[in-house]
Amino acid sequence: MKKLIGIIIASSVLVSAGSIYANVDPATKLSNWYDHSFKKKSGKLGAETAVGLFKVFTQFQGIMEESKDSIDSSIVSFTADRVKEVALEISRIQNDTVNRLDETVSELKKENFDDYAENANIEEELDQSVEEILEEVLSEEDSNE
Repeated sequence: MKKLIGIIIASSVLVSAGSIYANVDPATKLSNWYDHSFKKKSGKLGAETAVGLFKVFTQFQGIMEESKDSIDSSIVSFTADRVKEVALEISRIQNDTVNRLDETVSELKKENFDDYAENANIEEELDQSVEEILEEVLSEEDSNE
């Protein structure tokens, strides 16, 4: 009989433990684990990611500002160099033009304009004489016909 009582008690304990375990929801345990472990870690990871992205964007903004400053200084330098080159080229052309004008003036001063006027008058007189002779010849031919 002791054996029977021991078996009944042992059976009761096992049945009770089984029913207690059956009444506990494993999904609740998994949900609690997820809430406490995974969400906490994923939240921490999300926060670290946000901080990392902010740092990257801040560094990128700094690089972009440096690049902009570098480009601006390059443009200013290039513009200044081009302005100097153009100013030197204008000055060179101006000097060449002044030198050519000076040479032309000195050559013209050497020339005697009276000779030009005299030659122009002679040519004009010759042209008039030729025209008069042609008119006379042509008028004689017209009258002979």
